[in-house]
Amino acid sequence: MSVVRWLFPFTQGLGLGVLAMLLHEAGHLIAALILGLQIKNVGMRWNKGLYTVRQHGTPFQNLIVSVAGPLTNLILLAFATKAPLFALANFCYALANMLPIEGSDGFRIAVCWQQLRSSQVSEK
Repeated sequence: MSVVRWLFPFTQGLGLGVLAMLLHEAGHLIAALILGLQIKNVGMRWNKGLYTVRQHGTPFQNLIVSVAGPLTNLILLAFATKAPLFALANFCYALANMLPIEGSDGFRIAVCWQQLRSSQVSEK
């Protein structure tokens, strides 16, 4: 009985985390499709989680697509007032993805921002 009591919160948290990850990636996919970028592959790896391979766009398009995932989690966080665990899962996923670690959305956002800033400087 005590194992079931411990296992339920764990599986509930894991399920909500996976749902937050799926919706995060859906945010990237929807943004890419709206911007007219071709989706080449969607997959899952043990060391990467769920990922999307898409056509590279302009730095501005890449910035929008990179921001779309964490923004999706933040929007879900704002509207999850009756589901605090789901809100927590979205908060954690958005926060972890915004860290500027290579391969994360935060890193891609920083790179795109640098590219946009350097192109503005070179135009002047």
